Amino acid sequence: MRSSLSVASAAVLVVAGASGAVGCKGGGASSGEQQAPQPSASVVTIGNTIGTCEDVEACARECDGGSADRCRRLAATYAFGQGVSQDEARATALYEHACDMKDAPACMFAGQMHEFAHGVPKDHAAAAKLYERACDLGYAAGCYNLAILVERGNGVAKDRARAAELYQTACTAGAKQACTKAEELHAPPPAAAIFEGGRLP
Repeated sequence: MRSSLSVASAAVLVVAGASGAVGCKGGGASSGEQQAPQPSASVVTIGNTIGTCEDVEACARECDGGSADRCRRLAATYAFGQGVSQDEARATALYEHACDMKDAPACMFAGQMHEFAHGVPKDHAAAAKLYERACDLGYAAGCYNLAILVERGNGVAKDRARAAELYQTACTAGAKQACTKAEELHAPPPAAAIFEGGRLP
């Protein structure tokens, strides 16, 4: 299924009741999957192939058998209601299960479910942990989404230097929007005092 998502700089998802993807590269995905364009400009438009299951029962069996790829695909199937009743809570649990099996995109998708309250209560701290796992597994989109939370102090301690490092990681992977943010945060913060007419106010 082809899904075109418009994602603002805060990584807000615009998908009818389901999670989307802020994807920078295909780490952790099966061959030919998750080759998403790089984020660029102030509004990121992502055209991302979301793998779903044509045979839900077979997918569930393979997921139960330990296939992280099938668990992530099954999660997307329930998240989008593709051939099944939409069930975002189940989708989140499946994304988390795939994440536990070191599927980096699944970690990021699970983080988005928590950040934007899709099937679970909004929980920035949980989202941050999941984005961090995606980042640690080499998925630059996870680094980018975590950087946003760290920069704003949502669910984690606000840390300008750490946010800059995370943006730089995503930048190095080719995310132009992240490069701009990294450069911005590496610059010295504005002076606290502003001179007016040569004198302190």
